[in-house]
Amino acid sequence: MANCLPGPSSTQVAFAIGITQQGVKGGLTSGLMFLLPGLFLMTGIGFGFHLIKDQVDTPRSAANSVAIACSAVGVALVFGAVTGLVKKVVQGKLLGAICFTSAAACVITSPQPAWLNPALILLGGAICAVFPPTKDGQEQSTPPAGKTGLSTAAAVAIFVIYILGAAWTLYDSAVDHGWLIPFLTAGMFVWGGGPVVLPMLMTVLTPTWISHPIFLTGIAIAEMMPGPVFNMSAFLGVQLALANGFPWPAGTLLAWAGLMGPGIVLTFGAMPLWVQLRNFKVYSHALPGLNAAAVGLLVSTIFTVFDALEARSPWPAGSRAIALCSYAAIEFAKADVPVVVLVAGLAGLIWSLTQQG
Repeated sequence: MANCLPGPSSTQVAFAIGITQQGVKGGLTSGLMFLLPGLFLMTGIGFGFHLIKDQVDTPRSAANSVAIACSAVGVALVFGAVTGLVKKVVQGKLLGAICFTSAAACVITSPQPAWLNPALILLGGAICAVFPPTKDGQEQSTPPAGKTGLSTAAAVAIFVIYILGAAWTLYDSAVDHGWLIPFLTAGMFVWGGGPVVLPMLMTVLTPTWISHPIFLTGIAIAEMMPGPVFNMSAFLGVQLALANGFPWPAGTLLAWAGLMGPGIVLTFGAMPLWVQLRNFKVYSHALPGLNAAAVGLLVSTIFTVFDALEARSPWPAGSRAIALCSYAAIEFAKADVPVVVLVAGLAGLIWSLTQQG
């Protein structure tokens, strides 16, 4: 179900588990327990980056070199997450064609309009609904256990409100170029999780509202924190609020809720409808195509984050080497991500000191 909704899938699963046990209250409890530790940590780290942003943005400074080196780890993490999903989800020629055609469409149109991602996912689902993959239909649905949280009428009302809000967001994003609307737009229209939503936000927020080095470093830090990568919205929100004279608690919560809120609300709306939907034959045919297209969106983000890193690194060859070594350490040596980030930051610091000497 979470794969079919915009927003962070891990968070939606956390809320859904609570809903099945104790309804709405259970969903709120389990979901917030999953989110809040990372929210508080990323807010505090965002404060720290606001204090040193001038040093981080100064090319070849020690802070800049450390940030860029940590950013290279973020690129490796995105690459690892995407390749893992491709191996898991994309099976067969048809799904492969859907996945990589969607990726190519995103690369060609970068920065792509907000409507393109859901359109590609729906197109992938439509193709598989007409031409089901070979293995389709082998997996049988099991009867649901537990509660669904809301009545069917309330669930339908949530989706109607979502559609109206999405239409307003698309209109407002065309006429208002503030820093809060992009979070809500991304939260409403981005399927595929953090590896997709962060590059989308990067194309809108950088460099007008926040610098590339800080944004890229935030990706690596978010991967180290508990909870979803979407908590990076708190890291960005507190800095954007402080930089623009906005009350930081309100700015942080608005950015965080804008990115997180739509997917969470839709989870409560989808649970009552999911029981019927997952046994609907057309949907079961379409699901592999929906997932393959969503993974294709992730594939395109590899190029987005790598290009941003390459363009702003004071040591491009070193950044590429750090990214490669980080991927190998995490994927094959099973090294802890915080350790890899610290080692990469140390490498960036050493390089900076050698340049100053």
